[in-house]
Amino acid sequence: MRRRRRIRQSGIPGQNLDSFLDILTNTVGVLMFVGLFISIVAVESGTIVRTPIVSETRKNAHFFEFRNNRLHYLDKEEAEREINQFFQSLPQCYEPYVPPAVDPEIVPYYLDLIEEYRRCLNVKTARVEQFSAETTAYEVRIKLNPTGLIYLPKPEFSGETPQELRSPDSQFKQILKQFDPRTDYLAFIVRPDSFEAFRAARKQAWNDGFDVGWEPLELNSIIVFGSGGRAIGVQ
Repeated sequence: MRRRRRIRQSGIPGQNLDSFLDILTNTVGVLMFVGLFISIVAVESGTIVRTPIVSETRKNAHFFEFRNNRLHYLDKEEAEREINQFFQSLPQCYEPYVPPAVDPEIVPYYLDLIEEYRRCLNVKTARVEQFSAETTAYEVRIKLNPTGLIYLPKPEFSGETPQELRSPDSQFKQILKQFDPRTDYLAFIVRPDSFEAFRAARKQAWNDGFDVGWEPLELNSIIVFGSGGRAIGVQ
C-alpha cells in the first residue's frame, strides 16, 4: 500500500480553504451536464397541453417542428454529434486536493493550484457559452442554467408546405428513408398555425408505417431539449 506523504505541521493554527473551493462549486456544476439532455424534450416559455392516448415506446424519436404551416426537421442527431465532438475538444480541468487544514506556510501553494483550476473552468465555461452547432434548419446553443439545448430556427430555411409534403419527392419523404419504422418513431411539435402541414406529414408517416407522437406548442415558445423535460409519446 502506498504511504501518503505527510505534510509538516507547524504550531500555528491551520487555515481552512473551504471558502476558496466553494467559489468554484457553481462553475463545476454547470459543466457536469454532458449527455444529460440528450433524450428528453423540454419546452420553455409556454404551457404544454398534454395530448390524449399517449403510450410509451422503446423506439428512437426523431423530432420535427411545424411552424408557419411548414415542416422543419430538427436533426437532433447531427446537433448532438457536433456537440459531442466539441466536448471532446475542451480542456481537462483537474480539481486539486486540499487538506481540511493547511499549514499557513504552504497556503500560497494550494491557492495557486486553486487559481489554476478556476482559470481552467472559466475558459471551459466561456467556450461552452460561445459554442453553437449547426443543422440545416437550426442553430443549436447550449444552455447552462438549467442545462439544455436551445433550437433556434434559421430564418433562411423556409421548410416544406403542405403541398410540398404531399409531393412524391418531398424532402420529408427523403428524410423518412433514413429511418426504420421497426426501431424509429416520429415526434411532432405543432404550433397553432400549422395543423394543415402537421396532418399532411402525419398521413405520409402513417402510410410509411411509422408511429407518430405529437405535442401542441404555443406560437412564440422556444424549443429546448433538457434533462428536466418530458418525452413525446406515441399516440
